[in-house]
Parts: sequence; structure tokens; C-alpha cells
Amino acid sequence: MTHHEIIELVRQRAENLYENHKLCCSESLLLVLNHGFKGGLSSEQAKQLGAGFCGGMGEAGCTCGALSGAIMGLGLLLGPHAKGCMGKKPFRQLARTMHDRFHEKFGSTCCRVLIEPFDKDKKGRSKFCGNLTGTAAAITAKLLLEAKPELVKRVQGDYLARRDSKISGLIKKLV
Repeated sequence: MTHHEIIELVRQRAENLYENHKLCCSESLLLVLNHGFKGGLSSEQAKQLGAGFCGGMGEAGCTCGALSGAIMGLGLLLGPHAKGCMGKKPFRQLARTMHDRFHEKFGSTCCRVLIEPFDKDKKGRSKFCGNLTGTAAAITAKLLLEAKPELVKRVQGDYLARRDSKISGLIKKLV
């Protein structure tokens, strides 16, 4: 599988999790990065860690949850406190690069600012946030593979290629 194919699968899977599992942006992003690159967390742990960042940190509208999930995913997979990962300075630069690319793509990192055009359009907001989540996941996957190309060996293609329907997502939530 090429880097481009992996990045596209990560994008699609993150959007699928957001749309069909009723997960927020940060939960979806951390979940797809964790499982897609063998991060070592259970699904429950990934969702629990991401839960507080929904809606810009508890719906406070601050830093977008997709960006927060991306930074958590980078830390999980390349953070300076694990054997064989990046040192503090290069990791912080990578996190900064993620921030800057997100800001460049969307014009802001603030949830409140990003969703303002959808104040009275819940369906439009959901579609926008799903796309934003997928795009942030793709940016993160690209950065991961650029920083540590050997991560390609850990890619879980079957997981990334899976697409759940809204019904199967609801059933998984109930179980």
C-alpha cells in the first residue's frame, strides 16, 4: 500500500467513524490513528481520552477537537516518552507543523470560529465537521509517514478500509 493510499484510507475511516458511530471529531481521530497504526490503546481507552476535547474542549469552542485528536495521535505514535520515538524538540516541531497545516487549511484552530457559519444549520455543521475530521486525519497520517516511514509496516489496512453504516454504528454503541 502506498503512502497516498494509506492517507486516503485514514481520511475516509475518520469521516466514517464521525458520521456513523456518532463519535466527535477528537474521538474519531484518536481512534483511527490508534487502530490504523497499532497505537496500543483499546477502543474504549482511545474514545475516553478523546472525549474531553469534543466541541473545542468540552464544547467550550476553543481548540478544535480534530486538531486536539491529531496531536494526541502524534504523541501516542511518535511522542518523546516511548522507546524509539522522537526527541522532545523534533516532536514539538512536528506538533507545531500539524497546528500550522491545520490553520493554513481551515483558517483557524478555534472550534467556535470554524463552526460559526453553521450556527443555525446543524446538518451543515455535521457535514463540515465530518470533512474537517477526515482532512485533519489525512494531514496527521501524512506527517506520521513523513516523520517515520517505517510506520507503514504497522498500518492496519483491513481496519482502515472498513466502512460502518449508521445502523451498525448504533448497534456497536449499544453493545
